[in-house]
Amino acid sequence: MYSYTVPSIQRYGNPFCPQQADPAPTLKRCTRCRKTAYCSQGCQSASWARHKIICKRPNYIIKFHLHPEQITKPPVIRTLSCPADADFYQLHASLQIAFGWAAIHSFDFAVVNPSYSPPTDMMQIIQHHRMLAMNGGKNPASTTPEYLFRITDPVARTQFTGIDRMHEGGRRHPQTQEKKADEYKLYQLLDNIKWEGKKIVYTYDFGDNWEHFLTVEGRSDATGESEVLSGTGHYVAEDVGSFTGWEELKAAYRARSPTSEQKERRSWFEKMAANCDPRGLTGNRVSLFENRDEINWNMRSDHIEDYLEKHRLQHAGRSSARLNWLTGRR
Repeated sequence: MYSYTVPSIQRYGNPFCPQQADPAPTLKRCTRCRKTAYCSQGCQSASWARHKIICKRPNYIIKFHLHPEQITKPPVIRTLSCPADADFYQLHASLQIAFGWAAIHSFDFAVVNPSYSPPTDMMQIIQHHRMLAMNGGKNPASTTPEYLFRITDPVARTQFTGIDRMHEGGRRHPQTQEKKADEYKLYQLLDNIKWEGKKIVYTYDFGDNWEHFLTVEGRSDATGESEVLSGTGHYVAEDVGSFTGWEELKAAYRARSPTSEQKERRSWFEKMAANCDPRGLTGNRVSLFENRDEINWNMRSDHIEDYLEKHRLQHAGRSSARLNWLTGRR
């Protein structure tokens, strides 16, 4: 658990405040920077022209926990310091690097509806998919929305990215308000008392549905960059088949005498996966979070687009190689 706090309050943001002689005035923090204080709204207004030059919202310290109930040995967690004025598309890009994803699928950030109950047994799932099919792949207004609010991927589907968007209709609902990720700032969601106490989830890849649950653990000094503070667990294999596929891949590496299928899984992860790791998950590698300094370097605003574009091109090359490999096996 982290105990990051905003620096001590700076009293009397207005140097000309007549209340400075009062030994115990009632002070109110600036609602943006939360550091400077004033005795009244009028005092703050009088000082705003001077204060706004240095007034910055403090960063959020956010823990992102990937499938906390399903992925436990080890858990996969990243804790980031995130600028409050960053937009959610910038946060998405940072999370792709922090979690080792390949940036080849769609995503959203969403406020979970506590009143929603997902279909559980096979008959309910079949009925749910039948209902979507009858309604053009969308949820009808008469149903309970899964999400109260969604922040969506602004990027159009391309040849190598976003094919999973065919599944997005089931995430939409007439009662669910939506905003584009590149037009919505972190503070607009995280400082909104309307969503206080609600679960917020970042979902990547609407096929595998990788759910990263957010916990705001505190605030820290404002910076212009996101930064990974800590992490646990090796990054998860892209397109492995959700958390069940990840567990099967880990089991393949634990096996003393792996089956032919397990050997093939290992070979796929080391050579073919979009975010492949040639070293695999042998020994204690499954528990390692490595290269934090390199990750933070790649997350910098002047590096991040080049990094993600390079990985998209690598994925395109691996896709062609995988197709040739599959064709050769037939």
